[in-house]
Amino acid sequence: MHKLYVFAIIIFSVIISLVIGQSSSAISPNIVISQVQLGNAASASNEFIQIYNNSDAAVEITNWCLYYASASSIQNGSKLTCFTVENDSLHIYLPGHGSLFAISNQYAISAPSLGSDYRFSATLSGTAGHVRLIDNLGTEVDKVGWGATAVSAEGNSSSAVPSSGKILSRKIINTNQRQDTDVNSADFEIVSPDANYAFGLIYEVQDLCVNIADIQTSIPDKYQADVVGNCNLIPIDICLNLDDIQTVVPVGYMVNDVGNCTQIPVDVCLNLDSAQLVVPDGYGLDENSNCQPDVCQNIDGLQLVVPENMDASSGDCLLHDECLNLPDIQANMPGGYKHDADNNCMLDLLPLKITELLPNVAGIDNGNEFIEIYNPNDSDIDLLNYVIYVGISNPKIYSFPIGLHIGPHQYSAFYNDDIKFTLVNTTSQVRLSSIDGVLIDETPAYDSPGDDMAWAVIDGNWQYTNQPTPNDTNLPSLAKVDPEIVTETNLQPCPVGQYRNPDTNRCRLIVSTVSTLAPCADGQYRSETTNRCRSIASDVVALVPCAEGQERNPDTNRCRSIATAVLAASDLTACKVGQERNPDTNRCRNIVSTIPDANYAPVQTSEPTNNYVIWWSLAGVGLVATAYGLWEWRHEIVGLFHKITRFRHFVK
Repeated sequence: MHKLYVFAIIIFSVIISLVIGQSSSAISPNIVISQVQLGNAASASNEFIQIYNNSDAAVEITNWCLYYASASSIQNGSKLTCFTVENDSLHIYLPGHGSLFAISNQYAISAPSLGSDYRFSATLSGTAGHVRLIDNLGTEVDKVGWGATAVSAEGNSSSAVPSSGKILSRKIINTNQRQDTDVNSADFEIVSPDANYAFGLIYEVQDLCVNIADIQTSIPDKYQADVVGNCNLIPIDICLNLDDIQTVVPVGYMVNDVGNCTQIPVDVCLNLDSAQLVVPDGYGLDENSNCQPDVCQNIDGLQLVVPENMDASSGDCLLHDECLNLPDIQANMPGGYKHDADNNCMLDLLPLKITELLPNVAGIDNGNEFIEIYNPNDSDIDLLNYVIYVGISNPKIYSFPIGLHIGPHQYSAFYNDDIKFTLVNTTSQVRLSSIDGVLIDETPAYDSPGDDMAWAVIDGNWQYTNQPTPNDTNLPSLAKVDPEIVTETNLQPCPVGQYRNPDTNRCRLIVSTVSTLAPCADGQYRSETTNRCRSIASDVVALVPCAEGQERNPDTNRCRSIATAVLAASDLTACKVGQERNPDTNRCRNIVSTIPDANYAPVQTSEPTNNYVIWWSLAGVGLVATAYGLWEWRHEIVGLFHKITRFRHFVK
């Protein structure tokens, strides 16, 4: 059963490979995608696509379209732009060795002087993807895939991804030829953009006979065109002098002998004063043959009122354009737009607030400087149509990464490693605008902020704070107090006779000279060390007499026992043999008079302690450790013994 699973997987993989392989090559040997810009250093949204005609002859590209697909897609993808016409009688041609130039709407805004043939909304991935050119029948004409993960590149081999400031460009064989081997990696190279790009080379051709095969730029002989653009054989003209073919005499006309038709003198406008032989300018005949004002003189037939979706101007009726400031005709207000005070169509973007900047980081700037934006609205906001301007006099513009959103009532900090902006440490400001240049919010300029000091709006005012709070509510600065610095104004005054120590800020006594001290009492004297009064120890009169058998120590004035012959020798216990009585203390002591005098100073010695117990303990522990080691490594020891034995036999 497992083998069947493996076989099924192999068969499925082969089928997928064949499908991908069959869809990986283009069919056109003439029209090719020649250059693709995925963005430039100014903005990732500055994109363009160039198409080139490799042949000498012009090629019709009416209703062809450019598509973009993701790296993993094998389908056409999403439509970027199409080369459409106003009606079926018009046809668009790309001349031989000519090019068509299409740019993103964002690129057109950031580079107003850059012309183009068509525009599209920026969506090309900077890492991997596909661009396809599809003809009016839905057939793939050419495509290019870039990036290692692009699964549908021509030849199943995608082109490399251009670095910043570079583009994908098809290799040039000669002045008029671009290489097309149907292998993207072989056909494309990474180069710098051209200095200039041509546009306006495509042209329209009107087919005067839509019912005849091929395009008729002039009406064939013996044919005439009707009002819907069909060409029919010319019937016999009864009125040679009148325009168009008259198969019958028109109403109100008569034919003379030479084949000319002249009007019968008659008033064609019965409702107007005086006779009107012809319908006056600005009028038309209604169904009752009355002449009525024609409000749309540029449209065939009588128009009594301006048709729906049209506007009248100087007697002509034109399609109503809701947005005169936008290219093409906008019959209705485009989605996501609104009218401004000048009745121009501008992007209808919800307001956002810039709430915090961190321009001066103490350390590495990259990845630490940030711009914080707050969404005060109740809905999630896509940042695709928002841009940031950084700087005061020549600000630089930065787009947000595609797909970035801010949730309702959410703070979002954008760091300078995701959006490559720079907040200088001197003075600058940040503005938030729509991609069409409408200001949404801006900060006041900051000036020389300190290290890690954020420029933030707190309680409606912009101020510096030492508490940066990316992605959260802003907080005011915390007061920094040095505990070692205490101003004297915060201390209580010292009491009388004290002063404040400048080193500790504590109060201490004022040391005065002896002459300012109060005299000591009788029987006292002043200590030279402490300046305090103390009793005179020599005043024996004030001392209590010593008890019987005691005497007063002259050094301490304290009573002590009389150590002299107060007791009879017969009252003392006799000293032991080899001892004598100390006459000072009456205590027995060893007789040392027989010890000869040494000619050197005595040295104190000590008898070594008995360490047998310690040595036996160490020997026991060592024996246990050795036995444990032999048991643990018994296999290794036996192996080593065998190796030594074999080595000895080998030596013999």
